[in-house]
Parts: sequence; structure tokens; C-alpha cells
Amino acid sequence: MILLRPFIIFITFILSYIPVLQFVGLALLFFIYHVLIRNRNLHIERMKKVYQSNNLSFPDIKDKNPIIWFILYIVSFLVLNVFYLYLIQQVGSLTLDEIQTFTLPSWQIYLFLGSFLLSWISYASMINRIDKDQWQLQESEISNKIVKNRFIKLRDGNVVMLLRIITLDVYQWFLLFFLIRETTIHYFEDGTATGRYLELIKKDEKETQNDASTSGAAEKPAQENLYEKITNQIKNMGEDERYSTIFSHVTSLSNRKKAEEILEKLLKDGYIKEEEYKKLQQFL
Repeated sequence: MILLRPFIIFITFILSYIPVLQFVGLALLFFIYHVLIRNRNLHIERMKKVYQSNNLSFPDIKDKNPIIWFILYIVSFLVLNVFYLYLIQQVGSLTLDEIQTFTLPSWQIYLFLGSFLLSWISYASMINRIDKDQWQLQESEISNKIVKNRFIKLRDGNVVMLLRIITLDVYQWFLLFFLIRETTIHYFEDGTATGRYLELIKKDEKETQNDASTSGAAEKPAQENLYEKITNQIKNMGEDERYSTIFSHVTSLSNRKKAEEILEKLLKDGYIKEEEYKKLQQFL
């Protein structure tokens, strides 16, 4: 998987509105969508192995690769933009009297309407595959106790496209920011980003023993220190699994200050490196 940082959205946004660098911004924008699609495909593929190995019923998610919708969206997007530039050039060369009588040829009107319709359908379908499919899988993972938290929010592609038009495309940048953040956090929680996904739904013997020993004392979990819980859990873990576990705990906290304090203590006590500390901070 290619895990992007949400900060890339800000860079792409800035480049997209600088005339001489717009092509760079556009290339980055398409790259981000491609990464989201690629990660979606890998996420589903890896979780299928988990479900199959544990005899679980995999949710009814379409196997078709959304890359075809992505390609169709690029084509329709480019046609619309070329048509817009051509129209501006045409109208710009007309006098005021000529503008009043100016009409587009029928083929140009059909081209515009066809491209707009294709752009809407392809984009809505692409977003549904990226977001809806993974939301559906997330809900299944929760019901099967593979993960505990709901990070991926449910969105409908048609509503997303409508909001893009209403907000003059501003909504697209917020959408991409949250899609990157939500999916990345979820990939760490279910292990598909770290390679430990095949072990997630098989309870560790130590965890089972701990659950049994604490079941008779309801007051103990309520008083348990989260920092101690994390450190006890990660003591015998490998680097990737340790990072993923810490990531899952701190990002699930609603209190950002508390999460930062725990990270600082983990760094101070040598449980995480400086580089890992900085990466984790970006997702709080």
C-alpha cells in the first residue's frame, strides 16, 4: 500500500490554482485518486484472505476494479476542460453585438452534455467504489470483531458530485483529505497496512488470559491506565505490529491532548522512535 499524508492535499490544492503549475497540480490530483483506488483494491484483497482463513462470510462487494471509472473520469474531465478553453477563446474574440447572437453548433452542445454526464457517472461510481465498498467492509469487520472503531464515513458518489458543483469544487479537497486520513487509520487498525492482517481475528493467548483474569473485577478496567495498557501490549511485538497497535490506540482517543501526552511518554521511554513519533502526531 501507498500511504499518503493528508498534507499532500494542501500542496496539490495550492499548485492547482497557480497558472504555470496547474498541470503539476492536476497530475498530483490524479495520482491521489489512483493511490486511493490501489489501496482500496489491496485492502479488499487482503481482507478476503482473512475471511477465508477463518471461515467468515465476506460482504457482498463488487470485485470489479474501479480503475475503468477512473480512466473514464480522466477522459471526460479533459474533454470538458478543452471545451471550456475553446469556448473562452471563441467568445473572447467576439464583439458585444456578436456575443448576443452567438450560438454553439449542435455537435458542441451534445459533446458538452455527453462529457458532463460521463464525468458525473464515472466520478460518482469511482467514489462509491473507494468509499462505500470500504465502509461496507469496515462494518463487517466491526461485526466480526476484527476492528473496534468506525473511521471511514459513508458517502454517496452522487451527493459528492452535487456538492462539488455547488461549492465550485471546493468540497473535493475536503473529501480527499478525509478519505486519505480515514482509510489510512483503518488500514493500520485492521493490519492491512502492516502485514499482520492474517493474525488480527485470532485472539492472542495472553489477551484471552487477561480477559479471563479481569472478568471478575469490573472496577479494574475502569481504573486501568491507558499508557500501561499500551506498553504491556507491545512489549513482545515486532516493530510494524508495535507501531500499528500504538497507532490504533492513540487515534481512537477523542482527547487530542491526552493522545499527545501518551505519545511523548512512549518516545521518552524508548517505545517509539523520533520518526515514528512525528508520523503518529500527524494523524491526531
